[in-house]
Amino acid sequence: MRLQLSRVAHPVTVLGPGRRLGLWVQGCSIHCAGCASIDTWDPAGGHRADTEPLAAQFADLIVEARLSGLTITGGEPTEQSDALADLVVRVQRSLDERGVRPVDVLVFTGRTARAAAQSAPALWGVADAAVCGPYRADRPSDEPLTSSSNQRLVTLTPLGRLRFPGEAPLAGRGLQTHVADGEITLIGLPNPGDLPRLEEALRRRGITMEGRSWPTP
Repeated sequence: MRLQLSRVAHPVTVLGPGRRLGLWVQGCSIHCAGCASIDTWDPAGGHRADTEPLAAQFADLIVEARLSGLTITGGEPTEQSDALADLVVRVQRSLDERGVRPVDVLVFTGRTARAAAQSAPALWGVADAAVCGPYRADRPSDEPLTSSSNQRLVTLTPLGRLRFPGEAPLAGRGLQTHVADGEITLIGLPNPGDLPRLEEALRRRGITMEGRSWPTP
C-alpha cells in the first residue's frame, strides 16, 4: 500500500512520552483555522511511499535509536487509515520478530473520537491512544498533548493506558527543533502567540524565516 507523507523525524520528545518516531502524513480536508501545519493540507504535496519498505526502515530506526513510541500526525491521519494501519502492523510485526517490545502508537486527529472510529476503523484498531478533536484557536489548552481545550486524549488499549496514565501527567508543553537536509523544523504544540514571537525574535537578530507552516498574522 502507499502513503502520502509530509515528513518524518526522530527522536521526538514533545508529542508523547519517551523518545518517539514522528510521522506527518500529507493531506487534510478539515482545515482548522489557525493550524500551525498548513503545509500538510494539500493532498498532492509531500511524497509517496510504499508501506512495506517504509515499515522496515521505521523498525530499524526504532531499534537503532531505542525509540519507545510512534506518533502519527499531519495532515489528517484518518484520511489514510488503511495504509497507516498496514504500516503499523508491519512495524510491530518486525519488532516482534526481533524480540523487541512493541512501541505505543499515538494518533493526532482533528476528528472526534467517535467520528475517527467510524471513518477510520483500521487505523483506530491499531492505535493505543489518540488526541481527538479539531483545533480551536479561541480555546487554548495548557495540557501537554492538546492544543485546545475541546480536544481529548483517549486511551484505547492496555498499553495506551499504561503509557498515558491520567494519574501521572506527561511532561509539560514544549517545542523542539529538528534539523535535516539543511532545514530546521519546529516540532510540538505551540502556545498561543509562540510562533509569531519566535519569528519576531529571529527577525530582530537578522534571521528571516522562509516556508513557514503557519498562517501569517
